[in-house]
Amino acid sequence: MRILLADDHTLFRSGLRLVLAELADNMEIVEAGTHDEAIAALSSGLFDVVLTDLLMPGMSQETGIGDLKARQPDAPIIVISMLDSPAEIRRAVDAGATGFIPKSSTSQVMIEAIKLVLAGGTYLPPAILQSHTEDPSDESRSQATPAPHRHLTDRQKAVLAELARGKSNKEIAQSLNLSEATVKVHVAAIMRVLDVRNRTQAVLAATQMGLLPR
Repeated sequence: MRILLADDHTLFRSGLRLVLAELADNMEIVEAGTHDEAIAALSSGLFDVVLTDLLMPGMSQETGIGDLKARQPDAPIIVISMLDSPAEIRRAVDAGATGFIPKSSTSQVMIEAIKLVLAGGTYLPPAILQSHTEDPSDESRSQATPAPHRHLTDRQKAVLAELARGKSNKEIAQSLNLSEATVKVHVAAIMRVLDVRNRTQAVLAATQMGLLPR
């Protein structure tokens, strides 16, 4: 397993190294203290996962995550940051992050979140789902627009519920007695109906629309 750990605080990187030791026996951790160092590392070889802060020298909050994602589109990006407001989390997800772990999380939460993402799932702090409410100003517009859930089949709604639990395609297939290929088709259809680009955005959008419990 190859992990990129990007954070400008040396002490935090050292502590997280100890936490990451629980993930695998054979593991290479490449460290970066600036955004430019992270970009250079991603250009040097493939990584299984990227762990990055939002506040690093040279990193733009508008384009930083997108810059990392562009270098290795297949590597999931997990943000580990002190900036954990709902707005910051949504911005990170929209930019391509697959997970968001507040730095205030326990080491066990961090490990479980990283394992979940590596298994193909997504991780968001519970607070973001609890606080994700619909803007009242959108009421008239939502009444004029057909509800997205009317375009989801019962099977797709079941797959959506499993996505919200952070399950991978393989786990969803086992849970719903489907083939993994069929699950992929359903996930693609869900994202198309909800007009989102990834699984994490699908969970956020579905929660906002009332398709999932808060």
